[in-house]
Amino acid sequence: MSFEILGQAFGIFAFLVAIYSFTHKNDFKLKVSLIVMFSFQTAHFFFLGSATGTIANALNFFRTIISIRSTHGYVGASFILLNIAWGASNVNGVIDVFPIFGACIGTYAIFYASGIKMRKLFICGAVFWLTNNIYLGSIGGVLLEITVIIANGLTIFRLKKDAIKESEASS
Repeated sequence: MSFEILGQAFGIFAFLVAIYSFTHKNDFKLKVSLIVMFSFQTAHFFFLGSATGTIANALNFFRTIISIRSTHGYVGASFILLNIAWGASNVNGVIDVFPIFGACIGTYAIFYASGIKMRKLFICGAVFWLTNNIYLGSIGGVLLEITVIIANGLTIFRLKKDAIKESEASS
């Protein structure tokens, strides 16, 4: 099996996990399933030969694990700075900055936001990853980011609907 096929297979696995992940209204369950997704994404970009995609997803994997245990702002800031530092040393072309931006926005979302705001930031980060994945020809990655955008949009709608119901019930 070629590295290209293996990479695409990991991308499809990540896509399937993403479908499950981003429909959660519960932030903890979302983060736990993201850990699985990022492990597949790391392998996906490694086998496709994208250094920035591999490193960004490996950092995303670890930052998500840490974010479950720590909500300290300095930890999030450290991961953002780490993304920028490794990114600056690995950029070979304009497309290489897209995973860096996506990872930084996702890190900000994980550490500094929750609920609807976190999901809006995930959508923003997904646009950067989608651009990167289209350029790389990543089938699973493109499907994954489109799913991230749609699923988070739907989850935002569901969260807003729940908030309206709660507001009406307390009135």
